[in-house]
This record gives sequence, structure tokens and C-alpha cells, in this order.
Amino acid sequence: MKYLPKINQLKVFQAVIRHGSIRAAARILNQSQPALTRSIKELENSLGTALIIRGVRGIQLTEAGRLFSIRMEIILSELQKATEELQHVNEQAEGHLRIGCSSLILLTIYPKMLADFKKYQAKAALFLKEGQLSSLMPELRENRLDFAIGSVSENIPLHEFIEEPLFEASFTILCRKGHHLENSTELEQLVNANWMIPATDMGYYQQLQNLLGGMYGRLASAPLFTDSVVCGLNLVLKSDYLIIIAKSMSKPFFLEQYFSEIKLKSVLPKATYSLIYPRNIPLTLTANRMIKILRWHCQNTDWSALY
Repeated sequence: MKYLPKINQLKVFQAVIRHGSIRAAARILNQSQPALTRSIKELENSLGTALIIRGVRGIQLTEAGRLFSIRMEIILSELQKATEELQHVNEQAEGHLRIGCSSLILLTIYPKMLADFKKYQAKAALFLKEGQLSSLMPELRENRLDFAIGSVSENIPLHEFIEEPLFEASFTILCRKGHHLENSTELEQLVNANWMIPATDMGYYQQLQNLLGGMYGRLASAPLFTDSVVCGLNLVLKSDYLIIIAKSMSKPFFLEQYFSEIKLKSVLPKATYSLIYPRNIPLTLTANRMIKILRWHCQNTDWSALY
């Protein structure tokens, strides 16, 4: 490769991918289609390979284009972060922060974390994605998240990331008050119940599958699989479903008014929640600031007092 690609060529390529065609990208970038076509052709010439195939329905990436686009997104993202950090040196940066975390964090310590963070960077733009760690990992790999918080297990590959354990959380089985099974003490008594089961098979829920796997196959009614806590709680309240949920999520939702904990003789395993961030990509100053706040709240929160 004789010359490295130019930044404006990368941005044009990025816009074409995001908007699906050269025509749409030209409209968004306020440039002519021939100018964008020329820029893409120059990029392909510098790389020595075709990146896109044009068709009547827009563009398709070649295999080389797909591979290059992944690296390109990281390059442009890192360049944006570097620019923000230079501005931050003068204490004028607004900054951007992209976090992925489970509903447990959002319903417990996140409001206090956010208030503390805003004391230092009131103008920082925060992007928050809720989800299980299994759904957040692809975005971490593509540098679309600065860091993530979730429950880990042996089947989540973390060799390219740094994992920092933060806290342990206890889980329980909930039903609506007055449910005919609310006084059950053995898993065997719950075989004929309707269950809402997490859709993911990673993190803490892998431990649950190991514990309850034998029971799943003997359920009288096929369980509903979903990662939506709101959907699950609504089904528990209105359709007699059972749900497994972190105990510390009960107070934020005021669940104790409407739900009962099924107290089994065998205790459900605890979940370890960890901070996950890329090993080879440096964290921004903004991300480091939020992580320091996150650590403080995790260390100074009495998780047992939340339930």
C-alpha cells in the first residue's frame, strides 16, 4: 500500500455504509454523488481492493470491505476520543461516554453515580445501553461502548478485555402476592408453574441453567424466554408467572407491595458483577472518571440493605 487512507475518505466510506447508498450519503454530507464515488474509488485504489458493490437497492460490502469497516470504526472513534481529550486538558471538554450495563445497576446505584459524575462534567453526553453482558460484548469489541458492567461466567470469552470484579448480588424467585405457590420451599413444587426465563445463556444465567437445567425439561408449560425485566414483572403480576430476579431490585420497583419471595430451602447462587473494558484500547479521561465513581459506589453500597 503506497499511501495511507485519508480521514475524509474514511468518513465518506463510513457514511455510505451507515446510510446504505452513495446517494443517501451524499445528501447527508451535502456533497455530490460523483465526489463521493471518486473518494470511494481513491480509497479502494490506496488499499488495493474493492470495498463495495453497487446495486439497484444500494451498496453491499465485499468481504474486504466488511473487515476494513470494523477497523475503520475503531480508528475514527479513537481519533474522536483523542480530540476530546486534548480539549479536556483545558477543562473545556464536554466529552462523550458510552456505557453498557444490566438493569440491576440502573435500578440501584446508577442515579447516584450520575449525580456525582455531573458535578464534574455537567455537559458530558452520556449514551446508556441496557442489556445482558452477552449482548453488550459485540459493541465492546467494535469500540461502540467505553465499558460495560454485567455478570460473568466461564463461557464469556474475555481474553481481549480487562475484568474487574465489583460486587456480588443475591437472587430470588418472585411471584405475585396470593399466588398458590408462594409458600413453596422446594424447586420440585414449582414444576407446574409458568416461568419467565432469561433469554441469555451467559453470565449468571449460565449458573442458573446449571442449577435448574434438570427442572426446565420437566416443566408442565414451556417457559417464556426474555431479558425484559418490565415484561417479566408484568407477567408475574397479571399472569401468575414466576421470575428469578436480583433481590436488590425489589425496592426501586416497590415490589414488596405486590410480590412475594418464594423462599426455597436451597439458596440460589450469587452473581458476580464485573467491570469490563478493552485491554488494548486506552480509556478516555471521561470514562476513567465515571469508573472511579462506579468503584466508590460499589464498595460503599450495602447491597443486602437494598432488599
